[in-house]
Amino acid sequence: MAWGELDRVAQILGGGWRMARGLPPADAVWVVRRAALEDGGAVCGGEPKPVVYLAAKAEGQWFALGKVAPAERCVSVTFYREFPSARRAVEALVDYGKRIFDFFTPQFDVSVVEAVGLCGRPDFADYCERRRAERPLRRATAGPAAPPPQEGPASGSAPRRVGLDAALRCLFGMLGLEAGGCGRAAEVDFEAVRCWAAGLLGGRLEEWERCVLGGRAGARA
Repeated sequence: MAWGELDRVAQILGGGWRMARGLPPADAVWVVRRAALEDGGAVCGGEPKPVVYLAAKAEGQWFALGKVAPAERCVSVTFYREFPSARRAVEALVDYGKRIFDFFTPQFDVSVVEAVGLCGRPDFADYCERRRAERPLRRATAGPAAPPPQEGPASGSAPRRVGLDAALRCLFGMLGLEAGGCGRAAEVDFEAVRCWAAGLLGGRLEEWERCVLGGRAGARA
């Protein structure tokens, strides 16, 4: 991307975004699949030119988008903005990714799209449905799943509050996503976040529970 293109990107993004030199946060969840990114060494091996990224923050988590895999040798420029929800942050990156970087729908990470609730979009409906159809096959090849623990008051030992950072770190990790977390002490209702995890992980829910409950710090009963 030529230096003059930065003005075009800023105009497309509109107000609310700030530009700064450097890469997106290292713990950001990437909205596009890594396989869709161009090699930074090849792109930045010649005349210095800017490599543009977008970084959107919501609910304590950064989400990132760009055409080129992060590389120190590149002259990186990132546009930052905060959003009120992860859904709106990811949806904005998807829309701008198509408009600015010419990404196609299959190049986005459908697990991230599903995690924030964007499967209702017409452009992702088929891909989300295909992902749901593949889950029983993955569970079958992984062997029988352990029975899920009891829900509600009968479970007794399940805490009502767990750390949001730990819950998301375990969830994104099991979905194969990179998420370093934000280190905040915010807590959420365990059953509410467990419901989201159950819809995404299916038979692996107990593994997620062990990850969250085994590593929780300061969870209130």
